[in-house]
Amino acid sequence: MEATTLKRALAATALAAGIGVAVVAAPSPASGAAEPRARATLRDAAGEVVGTVEFRGRGPNPDQVVVELSAPAAPGLGAFHGIHVHAVGSCDPNPSGTTNVPFGSAGGHLNPTGAAHGSHTGDLPSVLLALDGRAEARFESYRIDITALLDAAGDGSAVVLHAGPDNFANIPAAYGLPNATTLGTGDAGGRVACGVIQRSR
Repeated sequence: MEATTLKRALAATALAAGIGVAVVAAPSPASGAAEPRARATLRDAAGEVVGTVEFRGRGPNPDQVVVELSAPAAPGLGAFHGIHVHAVGSCDPNPSGTTNVPFGSAGGHLNPTGAAHGSHTGDLPSVLLALDGRAEARFESYRIDITALLDAAGDGSAVVLHAGPDNFANIPAAYGLPNATTLGTGDAGGRVACGVIQRSR
């Protein structure tokens, strides 16, 4: 997909979701690129690298979030996929215990304020995965604090790529009230890949 078309699609997704992001063009060399502050390398359940998410900025909040994916074996090629910052810096593809959810160790969405879905700190625009499994997206978010992402005194955080699109809990009244899963996760489906967020060197 051409860059302009992708930007329009991402902008439409963010507008419909009502989330605090803006799709931006790549900065010109003259303007200077924002500095890499933190980065997650996403791996699927087999341990294969499928992409990166980088958080760039000059202050405590990132100026840009840059997503690059190459996941030709992922489900849902040619469709949107939810992507979120999750609250725990752990990406166990083969968990044990009662939940038994791949990458369930990453916990729920990063949400220190207890907001409803669509307004979680970790809510990001869904990403369009092309038919060849590639995706590139660049956007701004005023919600994310680098210190909170790295959470040096706690348990860190992670980026999770989901199997389906995120509806950001926007359910038309004709379909009835959203259930707890919709309100908590946006029905984005299973966890396809995960990466622990680490400070950029």
